[in-house]
Amino acid sequence: MLVRVQGNLIVLITVIFLFAGINAATAQQSGGSAIQTMADLEKPLPMKDRKKVLVLHSYHEDYTWLKEVDKGILSGLAEERFDPNKNINLQYFYMDTKRKTSEKWKREISAKAIEKIKTWQPDLVIATDDNAQKYVVAKMKDSGTNFVFLGVNADPKAYKFIDSMDNPGGKVTGSIERARFEQSIKLLKRLSPGARKIAIACDDGPTGASVVKRILSKASELDIEVVASRRIGNFSEWKNYISSVQDKADALLVVVYFTLKDNKGNAVSGDEVLNWTINNSKLPDIGFWSWAVEGGLLASEAISGYQQGHYAATVGSYVLMGQSPGDFPVDKPQRGELCINMARAKMLGIDVPADLKRVATIYNKIGSEEAAKK
Repeated sequence: MLVRVQGNLIVLITVIFLFAGINAATAQQSGGSAIQTMADLEKPLPMKDRKKVLVLHSYHEDYTWLKEVDKGILSGLAEERFDPNKNINLQYFYMDTKRKTSEKWKREISAKAIEKIKTWQPDLVIATDDNAQKYVVAKMKDSGTNFVFLGVNADPKAYKFIDSMDNPGGKVTGSIERARFEQSIKLLKRLSPGARKIAIACDDGPTGASVVKRILSKASELDIEVVASRRIGNFSEWKNYISSVQDKADALLVVVYFTLKDNKGNAVSGDEVLNWTINNSKLPDIGFWSWAVEGGLLASEAISGYQQGHYAATVGSYVLMGQSPGDFPVDKPQRGELCINMARAKMLGIDVPADLKRVATIYNKIGSEEAAKK
């Protein structure tokens, strides 16, 4: 009996190993292409074999917001083993619609962007900010091109390239950009506990419109009163407005300030606008982007361009590996960046709590040459 059992065990073990061997060979054959794909990501590919990725920017190349976004895009791609120096062909297209704001320019540059996409036929387009969506993505939603958007302030459904945030379907998805208003107001009240009356200043460009609208809708929930709010296109009017709210408000909320013109119609740089505002306002001021605090505003729970770019690139990487953009819901990156400008705090006579200094990104000067331009 024992010998029979042992014999049966030997036969059984032999069958198991034979069966396992067959399965292993089958698995190796069926999984060969996947293994090869992973290997391809580890070695340099000739340019003709690389996936093509186009980053379509609404604004200009030296715009600080875009620099943050681009860092996030490269990091997100790298984490999924996509490297412009090895296995993807990465190109950029700049629409420059922050400095050139006319409708004529937007139509001309968007036509060139559309022609670029049609002729180059990228496997993926990462489209940043609202003008790229309005003038390019919306017009190419049925072209078969894969789009992942980021930095969108408007409701993406308004562009009519998706029907649902949860189930976009089709060839378009991405992430929305939402100013961290509630968090920034809480930070303001830590730094200036008596601040309740808020004045809002914003340029007349497309970025600020939806931001201001959302702020006004949420103000009452945060126990603040908006005593003045204006979207402005002329620098002289901006100066008059900032001066007029000094005795009406406890704090100033500066949204964006990059489409202002002088009295001759010439563009005024964002740095000039911000520097004038800081030097002619006694009010604690907050913004929504880290570059505004770096440039001199007091503080912000900032929107992160890096996180926006990273998320878009992560989704885009899966698209490059074969998934459809419409499989991914439209998302909003959850993390912001706590930023405080200590030089501005000193100018305003504000003592920054030690616990905030420990966790915040600290800036120690006003009017940095790297102050941003969004």
